[in-house]
Formats: sequence, structure tokens, C-alpha cells
Amino acid sequence: MIERPMLLALVALHRMRGPGIGDPRLTDPLADVLGEARRLSAALDRAAIRARLLGGCGIALCAHRPIPSSLSRAYGDIDFVVRRADQASFRELIESNGYEPDVRFNNRNGHHRLLHFDKANGRQLDTFVGEFRMCHALDLDDQLPLDGLSLAPADLLLTKLQVLEINDKDLRDTVLLLLDHPVAASDPDAIDRERLATILGKDWGWFTTVTDNLEHLAGLVRALNPFDDGLRAVAVSRIDEVRSVAEQAPKSLKWRGRAKIGRRVAWYDLPEEVTGA
Repeated sequence: MIERPMLLALVALHRMRGPGIGDPRLTDPLADVLGEARRLSAALDRAAIRARLLGGCGIALCAHRPIPSSLSRAYGDIDFVVRRADQASFRELIESNGYEPDVRFNNRNGHHRLLHFDKANGRQLDTFVGEFRMCHALDLDDQLPLDGLSLAPADLLLTKLQVLEINDKDLRDTVLLLLDHPVAASDPDAIDRERLATILGKDWGWFTTVTDNLEHLAGLVRALNPFDDGLRAVAVSRIDEVRSVAEQAPKSLKWRGRAKIGRRVAWYDLPEEVTGA
């Protein structure tokens, strides 16, 4: 494990001399996006920087089975969540590994989001600092797993299902996640029932967006073709389990008060489109 003062010294040396031959910490990005996500994750772990993958790459890299052809897709960008305390060290390490910062965006938004580019491969690296916020806010600062490449399965699920205008790509990623991870309690490889219940029982807006998207998800699963009938049954069962967790979760006073207002008032934020300068 690299101590942080040593990491900063390596970064400074790299900037003066360029990456060393064969140095796995200070090299240019790999062309293979999943290989590159693994490489960056390993470098971050060696430097004791707590950051975990999300998005399509995060789900693909915690899969336990070959990805069915009907769910397979190309992965473009890499997405991370980094602990707030590690934001500065994260930036140093990423930039030492061949990523160019969007200086204007990062100076303005770096307390909650960072943007970097792998220009050689035409990719973007999008980093959320401490929380994932699109249509709803998911605080992750104390939820990043100690081990592994990706967020915990429940948090991967919540990052996908919180998007109001969910697209086909996100739905397919979510089906893959459900196929690989049962809905259970006290199992780090499962979609944690208690985590889901806490989030969805506290906030009616969260509950409404997620349960709406479960209906979209069920429709996609029914329509997938070709798709193994056994896998279809597993996916449908787990969608039903997530819906049951949402419906049976104890509801807070805030949840009940907001439910009385219902859909007459927007219950979500519209995410800002993030593009480079």
C-alpha cells in the first residue's frame, strides 16, 4: 500500500519525467474500458483511497455469470464514487494516470463532482464525491465497501432506479444486477433489504421513482428476446421482491406527509447535463 505522502511525491515525479516504463501506477489509460476500470481501482486501493465503481462498468465487474447476449452492451465511460476525505488524493492519482481534468468544471463543482477525460480513447471519467445525485440524493460517503471494485449491490440498484427518465441501457444493466445478486439481509454480495427499506421508507419521492421504474423493468424483462426462460423467471421474482421491500418498509412521517400531496408537485430533481468544457 502506498502512503499518501509517497503518492504525492510519485505524482510530482511523474509530471516532471512522464510515466515510468512498467510502472503500474503511473501509466496511460488502457483501451479496454473494463480493464482500465480494474487498473484504476487497483491503483486507488494501493494508495488507500476509498473509491468504488458504479454505472455499467460497476455492474459488469461484479457479475458472477457470463452476460446474456440480450443484456450485453458496449461500455463507454467510467464512473466512480469517492469518499469526501479522499477527493484531493483521488484527483492527484487520476491525473497521474493519464486523465486530463476539466479544470473549469472541477474548480466549480469539485466538492460534489469531478470530470476527467481520457482523450486517447475518447472516454470520460465521471466522479461523484460522497454522494450520487441525479433525480434523488444517495449519500454514499459511509457506504463505500472496504473491498471489491464496485458499490454494494443495493446502492448500485438505487443509483439506476432513481433516474426518472430511465433508458433502455440502464434497464438492461439493472436486470443483469438482479440476476447476479439475490435480495437478502446481512449478505455483502446481496441486494440488502434493510438498505432499500431505509431509503424507500424515508422518502416518498424516492419510493415513487423506484416503484415506477420497477414497472418499466418488468416490462423490459417480459419483452427480452432471446432470453432464457429460467433467467426471466429469476429476474421477475427479484423485481417482485424489491417491490415488496419498498411497499412493506416502515414509512416515516415525512413520507406520509409527502404522499398526501402526491404527484401534483414534482418529487424529483432534473439532473444537470454534464459535458466537458
